[in-house]
Amino acid sequence: MTTNTPPADPDRRHLDVEDPSELLAETRICLRRIPTDCLILLSSGPGHPPMLTTSDLEPLLGTTGCDSLVHHLSQVQERGGTRAHALIVLGDGYQALPDDLSDDVAVLASARLLLSAAEMPGGPFDIDSAWVAGGGRCRQVIRGAPDGVEERFWISPPEPLRQFSETCAAAGEVFTGRPIPQPPRAEPELARAASRLRLERTEISAACDPGELFAAARDALGRLGARGGEDEDESFVTDCELVAELLSVVAVDRLHWELLAQCVEHGNAGRIGRDELLQILVREARWQPDPDVCAGGSWYVALQRLRVVAERAGEELPVPQRGIAREAWRALTTLLVMLAWWNHRFATAGSLVDELREREPGSTLAPLLARMTDTPIFPAWWPST
Repeated sequence: MTTNTPPADPDRRHLDVEDPSELLAETRICLRRIPTDCLILLSSGPGHPPMLTTSDLEPLLGTTGCDSLVHHLSQVQERGGTRAHALIVLGDGYQALPDDLSDDVAVLASARLLLSAAEMPGGPFDIDSAWVAGGGRCRQVIRGAPDGVEERFWISPPEPLRQFSETCAAAGEVFTGRPIPQPPRAEPELARAASRLRLERTEISAACDPGELFAAARDALGRLGARGGEDEDESFVTDCELVAELLSVVAVDRLHWELLAQCVEHGNAGRIGRDELLQILVREARWQPDPDVCAGGSWYVALQRLRVVAERAGEELPVPQRGIAREAWRALTTLLVMLAWWNHRFATAGSLVDELREREPGSTLAPLLARMTDTPIFPAWWPST
């Protein structure tokens, strides 16, 4: 099972963990995205800071659900967690459920979670109850005393799930001045820009700095996004050229690896070795991600938007340029996988690897990335450090 673990925040306010609306809101804030179809665990233990993890719901509902749960709980135990508050989310918790899905499914998953936690190989993991959120309402599932050989569970009547904007967690985040994660929005300006790009093959020995090109492309994306439906004047063409230059460069393996190294160095002191970059991140805890390269950060979001542009360019540009666009998309996907992995967001990284495998079944990099995210292989730094 893969998980997402948000970076520690020393200024994090007190959280009402008994309220599923607050727990769902805090997860959205910590992960910098809207959690959907997942299990949320807020765990704690003696001498260890609280840890928030999520894992995909689908494996929990399958035939290997118990094994997946035990694997997840074991990972939490290894980091000092001994008890947790749990929330199972269907959809985003608020949207209407499909006709063939009800929150009864999540109730059964909650029962499986409570039993698995009580029977952990290394000793019981304390989860006294679990909340289920779906269709704008929530219910609590509590394990009762067994009746002979049969297990008994108590299920509370449904109650409304408060909207994100009505939670104390959301109000506190507004007070800090940090941006609140919002649902993905359509960006037609990116599609317009993608269709106007002119990609050119970059030589592997090209003497260029992808970091400088990335900075120029970030600024160009900002201007393109602010234009809306304005006419395509000379400045529009110039911004498209800046984006095209960056995409053409990251299509080269050596140069997109250089950009990854610069993302790692951003906010850190010193220069990281390019030939052993992954090995260094696995063994040296001093390399920690700057907020800009965390989910929701300006660099991370720019990479996401560039990936969208590359995907559209691969569909709309003349055939000779589509190969470059496809290589750029693959490179940007790899960059986001690595940054998500470095941020301990293994579920996010894993979903990106799945996309890579689907679109590029012959990729030789996908198996390595999958091993890093599924095992998982941990970066040396930990969010509580």
